[in-house]
Amino acid sequence: MRFKSIILIGLLCLGFNAMAQQVEVGKMTRVNTGTQAYHPIFTADGNSILTSTEDYIGLNETNLATGKTTVLSVEPRAGMSVMLRSINGKSVNNAGNLKINIVENNVVKTITPNGENERYLWPVLSPDGSKIAYTVSGKGSWVYDIATGSTTFVGKYRAPQWMDNDYVVAMNDRDDGYQITGSTVMLCAANGSFSQQVTPDDMVCMFPSAIPGKIAFHTLEGEIYIMDITITK
Repeated sequence: MRFKSIILIGLLCLGFNAMAQQVEVGKMTRVNTGTQAYHPIFTADGNSILTSTEDYIGLNETNLATGKTTVLSVEPRAGMSVMLRSINGKSVNNAGNLKINIVENNVVKTITPNGENERYLWPVLSPDGSKIAYTVSGKGSWVYDIATGSTTFVGKYRAPQWMDNDYVVAMNDRDDGYQITGSTVMLCAANGSFSQQVTPDDMVCMFPSAIPGKIAFHTLEGEIYIMDITITK
């Protein structure tokens, strides 16, 4: 399957001239995991994909070169644990309180960047540990700068994941109140300057993750896909 397009995006930033940004979406490949799989996360070296069940039960690793799938865990919520990676001794979670908890040197700091009464979901650290991408229930996703405390709105999307320190991917999912009716993957600049759909409308693409040059996602049927992507600034 191949979905390829070249997208020219005009970015107009206050105080600067407009800049052209080119996003090339290349080959899309289905990963044979041997069973239904959900919530794909790339390993740190990018050589494998970690997947779980729809309810985050268990954890499997599929080597992208050999196609071999290894069972790493059968424990409940094992699939959630890989999203809580520590970076330079720092991690984030929203366990128990639906707020954002920053854990560093066994010290927990709880933050509510958009207000005490909001529900915070899917917080995740940037690769350099300086920012947090997260979703506010019903309102969209933001990026929080840990050093300055500033927030940047990246779009009314959910479940952001970092591609690198400058870009996040997220899902733009829709439902009829009972079930999912559609979902596309969005590529967003962490500074809020642009967002762009990178998957076709005729696929339901959910819970993406990314590394530089690649995006993974699952479908409602439990199929895992990886797509190539190039960003030229």
